[in-house]
Amino acid sequence: MRNFLNLYLSMILPLSALFIIIGIAAFLTQYSLSQALKLGVLSGFLSALVFTIFITAILLMKRKVHYAHQLKTNPEMGIRHETSNGPIDKSFILLLDKAMAFDIAMQSIIEQKIGEVSKGSSKKIGILSLNTNEQTIRMKVSPLTKHTTEFSIKADVYSDSVQAIINYLKLKEQSLLNY
Repeated sequence: MRNFLNLYLSMILPLSALFIIIGIAAFLTQYSLSQALKLGVLSGFLSALVFTIFITAILLMKRKVHYAHQLKTNPEMGIRHETSNGPIDKSFILLLDKAMAFDIAMQSIIEQKIGEVSKGSSKKIGILSLNTNEQTIRMKVSPLTKHTTEFSIKADVYSDSVQAIINYLKLKEQSLLNY
């Protein structure tokens, strides 16, 4: 509703002025100047009120369709990250089994060349430790049910590497769910 009001109020003044000028010009051919001004202002303002409602509704629908299309073609846009420069300790649920979530996390590190996996990592336990130039990123995959896992990620700094891992996991999860 707020978006509608903001767009409506920003469009009403210019469209009212346009409709009033058109109304005055139209009534000036049949009436005197004072009557044309009165009728033009009244009819122009009322028609602008109605017309602006329809135009605002159409523009808002067009925005929603465009945003949905952008999400479909570029799914990274739908993943929201809290802006933080400090340490991160984040957990989220993936609709994947434990082994697949671990493999996808490992694949994200390999494909994006984020860093080197340390020797303490274990698929059986579900612990993955990653050394980058900047920091050490610790990840843990723990099963919740047969086909859901909790993925925890801890790092000293909420860096681009951490965002890349999270984005990769969420995109692969979405891709597998759509498959």
